[in-house]
Order: sequence, then structure tokens, then C-alpha cells
Amino acid sequence: MSRGPIARAARRYPGSQRRAARYGRSQLGRRSTTLPPHLLPAVTGRDVDDSGTTRLGLGAAAVMLALVGTVVALVFAGISTAAGVGSTVAAYRAVNDELPNAGAAYVEFPQTTRILDRDGKPLWEMADPGSGGWRTYVPIEKINQNVIDATVAAEDATFWTHHGVEPYAIARGFLINVTGSGSSGASTITQQAMRGIYPDAIGNDYSYTRKFREMLAAVAVEREYSKHDVLSMYLNLIFYGNQAYGIEAAARVYFHKSAADLTLSEAALLAGIPQQPVAFDPSLGGDYLAAALERREYVLDQMFDQGYITAEERDAASADVPKIYDAREGEGLVLDHPHFVQYVRQYLDEKFGALEDPNNPGQTVDFSQGGLDIYTSIDSDLQDYGDSILRDAVDNRLVYYNARNAAMVVMAPHTGEILAMVGSKDFNDLEILGQNNITTSFQQPGSAIKPIVYAAAFEQGWQPGTVVLDAPFRIETPGATDENGDPSPFYEPENYLRSFNGAVTVRTALSNSLNIPAVKAVQYVGGPETIVDIAARMGITHQTSQPASDNGLSIGLGSRDVWPLDLTNAYATFANHGKYVAATPILKITNSAGEVLDELDREKSLEQAPPAIRPEIAYQITSILTDSATRRLI
Repeated sequence: MSRGPIARAARRYPGSQRRAARYGRSQLGRRSTTLPPHLLPAVTGRDVDDSGTTRLGLGAAAVMLALVGTVVALVFAGISTAAGVGSTVAAYRAVNDELPNAGAAYVEFPQTTRILDRDGKPLWEMADPGSGGWRTYVPIEKINQNVIDATVAAEDATFWTHHGVEPYAIARGFLINVTGSGSSGASTITQQAMRGIYPDAIGNDYSYTRKFREMLAAVAVEREYSKHDVLSMYLNLIFYGNQAYGIEAAARVYFHKSAADLTLSEAALLAGIPQQPVAFDPSLGGDYLAAALERREYVLDQMFDQGYITAEERDAASADVPKIYDAREGEGLVLDHPHFVQYVRQYLDEKFGALEDPNNPGQTVDFSQGGLDIYTSIDSDLQDYGDSILRDAVDNRLVYYNARNAAMVVMAPHTGEILAMVGSKDFNDLEILGQNNITTSFQQPGSAIKPIVYAAAFEQGWQPGTVVLDAPFRIETPGATDENGDPSPFYEPENYLRSFNGAVTVRTALSNSLNIPAVKAVQYVGGPETIVDIAARMGITHQTSQPASDNGLSIGLGSRDVWPLDLTNAYATFANHGKYVAATPILKITNSAGEVLDELDREKSLEQAPPAIRPEIAYQITSILTDSATRRLI
């Protein structure tokens, strides 16, 4: 086993100076010679090197190996104590020379990638395809102290004083195996952590050989790392049932909250699960829940007996039955806003493919297995409000037009942040194909495309005061069809009211959404290709494979499909005085160590944005669209 603090091996733990500053010489930092009051007095701590890593001194290590050898000698009665010690020392070297550094092995475990809203609320989680479960690393500083105390009380009462193994517990476990009576386990928290870190090298069988290798690895790792590091490994690796690996995943699976926010009742319940993860799975209800609550009572009693809690705290926690959520299913879990989550996953694939790992230049991080936290731009409160508005509109107003579905996008123009995305009236309504996200599917924009058409005309000389003749218009269009789909050699657009207004200004034509002037604007700029070009510059980046020429002049009336999300982005370009700020659902992406892989620079988004159209054109279009007086014609 290689040497060095876990902070160097894995770059995952806080630095020793920060740990020392936060905890001083407490049980989570440098071990003090004065133990916590609930532990046996007069037991000294271990040496601590300058890096803040707790180590056994050579003398203590020799004593520990002797104790292990003695226990092994007792187990295998035919072996003398001296021979047991000698063979143990040799085995210690052999076993630990074969094992990789515990910290390095620990960080190789795959973790859950999470999609979060802008405030950190989970929206989606991806289970590791290999383990079929969830694991989210969390530093011990962000784990509720109740969890730490409950875990130690339930699993390893002498954790803060032993050196990896507990000889008396080993002997007691051997007697239990021989006599068949008793229920106390022999593995310390450190031993269980080693079993989790080295599942192949140590194994999970119930043999004395496996237990012996586990003990030797435990002694070695406690020479290498502090109790702080060992407990962090354990709490982030242990299986809590229900596909949850580690305390953070368990807290989110069972209670839909972070490990930092667990109550004493919840912490005690979780601390009792690892002994029998299936039998004590509270989400299964019935007898399983009863067994889990009974196990929780044992944990609370242990915490009281060992001085972690008072009798009043124990009784209050015992009376509290927390809300437990149903078991999860499948590899991915959508907790909220499914349309938006689907779009985020698509966006990540399109924009990044994979992100470079800052710790390993040239290597990338897989989004589904990289343990990433993806902070999105969505505002959950605004999203919920938008969803309610849309449902009300469909049910009470749009029904007049026989509309059964609708969608909505809310965007901050200057940063491109998507604040809300309602993809349909009801995601689960199969009759309206509710799972299809309308905002990211091709739809005809209708008259909503006209401001972009006139922006193209303004680039070539038109202005709001330009006069256009709103009169019958007919142009030969080979291959065109009429409104019934029948072949028609001519294209003859009509206004919505099927009337004509004669000579009108562009301001009047656009503010009243007149069709014939819009078609003439397409003709003026040279055809549909020019409209497609300016639309792409302004944000309509997802284009159909249909050639623009197939749309003809009718592109000015919205015959060419666009994404509603892209159309919103194009309107945001008007709001940005002609600068194109790309729509984005991502604020920040971090890895499990908290390192930022990608982040939106909100302060410079608009400043660094490329110009799509001249600012005076953006101003003129905006002026027309906000001119309530002029639109009174229609």
C-alpha cells in the first residue's frame, strides 16, 4: 500500500490545514490525548504527522500486530502465539503490498450524476450502470453529526480508540461462531470500509481467511489515514439497501433530503440499515418497516448508553416516525420537470459530448457515470407557476380554438438562461402525446416569424416608414399547391380578414400582422434563403432538412418549421439590441470534488455576445411590436 494522505492520493478530502482549523484536535481532526467524555478515560491517541494524518507509531503497530496474531493463534489453536505473530507480520506485508492505495481505489468508484435546479434542488439522477444503484460523495463536514454518532454507536463503539481492529470483538465473534449463540459482530467500521474498497482482493465470503485479510488491511489503512478519512470512506461506500450506496444517496432515496439535513430519528434509522439492508428496508413497508423501526430503537439505545444523546432526545426520536418515500426503480430517476430534464441531457450531448477531467488532462468525464452535479438555469417556482398558467389557458381559453395542448418557454435575454420550460399541458397524457416536448420539436411559427422577415428587409434598406401596397397579390410558383393540397401554378396569399388595406407603412403592416406585405418583404430581400440566414444568426439554429427554396415566399407567413425554443431565442436577440446570446439550461457543472468543469459567465454573457443584426434594426422592430396604437387597424 502506498503512502500519503488521502488528500494527495485522491484530491477529494479537505486539506489538512482546513480540517485542523475546523476541528482542531477533536475526533474528526487530529486525535487528542483526551478522549470524548463517553469513551473510556486514560486511553491515549495516536501520533499525528505534520500533514494532519493520524498514524500508529511503530511501537503501537507492533503491539497491534501482536494482538492480531494472538487472536489468530487462538482461533487456530494449533498455532503458538509467537508463530502467530511472526506469520501475521509476514501476512501483513504480503496482503498490503498487493493492495492499491485506499484513497486512490476509493475515488475510482462510480458516482451518481445529478441534474439540479438553480437552487440545488434535485431534478434527475442517473444510477451507475455497473452497480445499478446511486452513490453521491459528500465530505464528512456536510454530514449531520447525528449520522456520525449513530453510525459509531451502532457499528463500532470503540471506533475512536481502536487501531483498525478490535481483538476482543474478534474473539467474541469467534466464540459466537463456535457456540452458535449471540449476535454481536466482529468487524470494525475500518474493516467494513476495507471490504467495500477491496471487494475483489479481500472478498465477501464468510471464511476466516477473508476476515484475516480484512483485519490486516484495516490495520494498514489506519496507519495511513486519520479516523476522519476512514469514517468518510465508510459513510460514502456502505450499502444502505434500495440501490443506495453511501449516506448521501440513502438520505435522498429514503427521505428526499441531503445527509446534512437528517433528523436524529432519520439518522438512527439509516444507521441501522447496513447490518441487513434488505430486511431493514423501510421503503418496503409492512414487516420490513417494523423491523427497521425496531432496529432504530436499538441504535437510539446505543447512542444513549454511549453518551451521544440524552434520554429526552432518545424518547423524542423514538416517537418520531419520518416520512419514507417509495423504492426507486430503473437506472434513471426523474424527480421533477421531465421535459426540461430531457432537454438538458440532449443539450449536454450536443454541446459537450464529454467534459475534460481537470485532474487528468486529455481524459473526459462521462455524464452518466462521472458523479457530476449539473446546476441548471430552471427556476422551479417559476416553472410550477408557468405550468399552472398553461393548464388554465388550455382548459379555459384555448379550447375555443379547439386547442388541446400548448407549451411555454421563459428566458432571460441577457444571459440566455432558460427559467421555465413547459413542454406540454400534461407529460403523462398519452392522448395529446404529452411526453413530446413541443418547445424542442419542429412547429410552424405562423405570423411569429414576421419580425425576423422585416429585420431582413431593414438590413437591405426598408424602414418602419416604408410604404407597401396591401392589395391582391399573385405570383407564379411552379410545383406549389393550394390550401387543399391540390396543384396550383400560382401563389395568392390573403390577409386574416380576407380584406385589403391599400398603401400602408411597414409599421402598420407588422403591428397588424398583414400577410401580403410580409410576403412582399421576402420577395424584396431575394427569397427564402435570406430569411433562413438571418433567422440562424438570431438563434434559430435547429433547421429542418427541407431546402429553403421549397418554402418559397410563404416562408414569410411561417411555413418553415422551427423550434419554439429557438424562436424565443430569436426574440431575445431583439431584446439584446441585436446581440445573439445562445439559450442555455446550464449554470454550472462540478465534479464530486467540487471542482468546476464548466460555468456560465452571467456578467459577461451579453458583453461577449456576437452581433446578429444592427442595434438600430432591433430597436425599430421592438418599437413596432410595442406600438399599441398602430395595431388598432386589426
